[in-house]
Amino acid sequence: MKIIRRLLMTLVMVYVLFCVAVYVYPEAFFYGPSSEKSDIAKARQNGYPAEEVSFKSADGTELPAWYTKPGKQNKIVVFMHGNSYNVEKFYNKMIPFVKAGYGTFMPEYRGFGGIKGRITQANLEADALAAVRFLQSRGYKNEDIIIYGMSLGSHMAVNTMHALQHEGVFAALVLEVPFDSLLNVTREIVPVPLPFELIVRDKYDNLSLIGDIKSPILIMGGSKDTLVPVVLAQNLYAHAPNPKEIIVYEGAGHNNLDSFKNYNDILSWLKSGK
Repeated sequence: MKIIRRLLMTLVMVYVLFCVAVYVYPEAFFYGPSSEKSDIAKARQNGYPAEEVSFKSADGTELPAWYTKPGKQNKIVVFMHGNSYNVEKFYNKMIPFVKAGYGTFMPEYRGFGGIKGRITQANLEADALAAVRFLQSRGYKNEDIIIYGMSLGSHMAVNTMHALQHEGVFAALVLEVPFDSLLNVTREIVPVPLPFELIVRDKYDNLSLIGDIKSPILIMGGSKDTLVPVVLAQNLYAHAPNPKEIIVYEGAGHNNLDSFKNYNDILSWLKSGK
């Protein structure tokens, strides 16, 4: 009996310590940033003709972004990446838009790409908001801006649009492998019953915002996504206002929608003016 009691006590202690760790150090569980600075020279060599610019977040944190000017489309795609890597990982997603005549803007967040700063929901939201404010300062109107968020970046995209659309409706919102809330992501993929509501401090709640979006919405997911189950994207779509569209790629996972040429579907959708 003593052995069983000690085992149970040990398991309870491990459980409690794990919960405390998730609450106190969310960076270790929810984020996987690269500490390496993004290499724009490599991107240029591989067909992404960007220049690096810098902008400041609300608290003065200086952040880099990769920028290409619009061509014949006279619109710019702002790409907000997810919880891992840095902007260099994703520039290939922007090349089709450059070729189609769109401008592109890939802002980096603090804590990523060797930039100092703590990764929190409030900080990432502020950084994404400042990125669009920077474009506005360069003369872009909301109607010229397409906001494209991937995975965790879906929240930065939705939140930014929600915060700024009172100044003018944005051209479009594109969400790749999004979720309804980070809380529901953890509930879906973590098999152990945990007090998620208490220990997940940053909720990244897209569901509470999506219903107020005034721009056309395109949601894209993969049927085999094990990181963000597609049911969460489908729930987000169900609560989104019209006009909206959802595309689920059969056999696709979380990071490979470009292998299914989802950029062609985005370009066709933008051209249709939905």
